[in-house]
Amino acid sequence: MIQAKHCDLCAYSKRGLENGLTCGLTNKKPTFKNTCSSIEFSKSLRDYLPELLNKIEQLRKRKRSVYLKFIVCALIGLIIMVGSGIKLMHGFEMDFDYSDYLNFKGSLLMLLVGFFLLSSAFWILNKYKKEFIKFESDKRAIESVLDNYDIDIKTIIKSRN
Repeated sequence: MIQAKHCDLCAYSKRGLENGLTCGLTNKKPTFKNTCSSIEFSKSLRDYLPELLNKIEQLRKRKRSVYLKFIVCALIGLIIMVGSGIKLMHGFEMDFDYSDYLNFKGSLLMLLVGFFLLSSAFWILNKYKKEFIKFESDKRAIESVLDNYDIDIKTIIKSRN
């Protein structure tokens, strides 16, 4: 069992450059195996948990709009890219004059706009997923420690007052 996870949630933990992680009660490195008999969950944990749960809930509420933005931006980007690509392929003829050059330039610009929209769609989706994974991972890490003590997150939040 990684003791640092337990100590990160405890009010008595101390960290320093000289000794690293130590217990504030014993001034020694933690020696427990699965659970610490002296653990007291910190006020910062009790304050952080409602914020964490709220952020996860807000992300879940945004899920539909994020996926909708992704689909709309990706479709518009693909349509623009395909349309400008087709126009680019048909633009090369034997007599390439100034108007053909302007059409070529416009088509190339539209191809870049389509690529930008497509990459923006993936950026929006990636940002959402990374944020969601980070908060869910934080929650799972806290829950894994609390499970050792047969305590759930709601109990810690209720003890906040």
